[in-house]
Amino acid sequence: MTEPTPLTTVYDWNKQQLFLFRIVFILMLLLTIPLHWEYYDKLFSLNIFNLHFQDLFQITNDVPRLINIAYWGIAAYAGWGLALVIAIIGALIWTNLDRHKPQQYEQLYYWLRVIVRYRLALGLIGYGVIKLFPVQVPDATLSDLHTAYGDFLPWKIYYLSTGVARAYYEQTLGGIEIIAGLLLLCRRTAVIGAGIAFAFLINIVIVNFAYQLGEHVYSLYLLLAASFILAYDAPRLYELLVKEKVALADHFRPELHFKHAKKIRYTLKALFGLFVISFSLLTFSSFKKSNWPYPDTPGLSKAYGVYNVKTFKINGTVLPYSLTDTSRWQDVVFEKWNVLSVKTNNPAPIDLSSPDLTYQEDKQRSYESKGNGGRSFYSYILIDSTITLSNKNAALDVQRFKISRPDPATVILNGSNAQGDSLYIELDKLDKTYLLHKGRRKPVQVY
Repeated sequence: MTEPTPLTTVYDWNKQQLFLFRIVFILMLLLTIPLHWEYYDKLFSLNIFNLHFQDLFQITNDVPRLINIAYWGIAAYAGWGLALVIAIIGALIWTNLDRHKPQQYEQLYYWLRVIVRYRLALGLIGYGVIKLFPVQVPDATLSDLHTAYGDFLPWKIYYLSTGVARAYYEQTLGGIEIIAGLLLLCRRTAVIGAGIAFAFLINIVIVNFAYQLGEHVYSLYLLLAASFILAYDAPRLYELLVKEKVALADHFRPELHFKHAKKIRYTLKALFGLFVISFSLLTFSSFKKSNWPYPDTPGLSKAYGVYNVKTFKINGTVLPYSLTDTSRWQDVVFEKWNVLSVKTNNPAPIDLSSPDLTYQEDKQRSYESKGNGGRSFYSYILIDSTITLSNKNAALDVQRFKISRPDPATVILNGSNAQGDSLYIELDKLDKTYLLHKGRRKPVQVY
């Protein structure tokens, strides 16, 4: 049998390796521990009697930064550069002090890994839960199905492609993240969890840059954290898997000399578990009872569908159907909730913001309009026979109509637009079948 290969400990590191460790130690702490007041403001302002899953998700989703210069581009990593400068200066000071009082590097290395793997586990489980109960990437709306591909922002294309996938694709992604996170919580299985996370996060980082999802800084930090944890066992894995030699197991045990150390340790683990369970239950409850991220207010009764604009009059003048007219509506989509969208030849105001998982009241939810530049989205309020349309992306665009429905397939709007022009619009509901909804598991007749 091949003799086990002894691995180098930190006590055998040379001066250069020790200096590098000091830099990494300070840098990882600066990136891992939240150092901005907004995080703690959200944490200590939580109302435990009125919790939403979005509130707890924000606790798991802290983007590492010391300064916030830009949202996109290389400048988004300016905080990392500052952290590296601080780490180098701190390492120089530490090296000078260490000449007089040597540190226990084995202990420091161990506790740093504990902090990083729990932070990584929290981030993975946070995103895993909102995929397992798909509230992060919902199904496509009817308006999305009537929007040209080129009218979407890149992130919306990725979200729609993922949201319409079947065979529990999104839930599977969430399950992988949760499994990796749970494995990271145990020291003996941490390397397996880190390996799964590393392989998974490579794809996540690439997707964030390719589709501009807005989480490029955070996803790269999670990948860095997984790499850091893997690095500890990399020599053993290399000996075992590449050189096919027997590798020595890690027998290091932390020294806990202070009073009630074990009780504190188990209490912290219990609190972590309680947080994860509470977050999972709140997310599941929202998934079952709420329409998040879409509004919960129901739309016009039995109006859901796409409508052809049969008649369009502006100031008494009939405008015939046209693909080039900038005033005439081309088609209208009524969603199941109190939102409708209008297709015109006029450039629609677009919400350029990325998806955001923060709690919003019903009237503030605007996921369906984010990243969609092909349609104008209106939330509406119906009082008696008066319907008021408010553009989600243009506050001054408010239109009021008297609404009538002579039959279930016809909607007539008679009123005025934001400019004061009188409008008479007659909508005919189209009996349209969507192959996406029929699925690929049953025979489909196209003609």
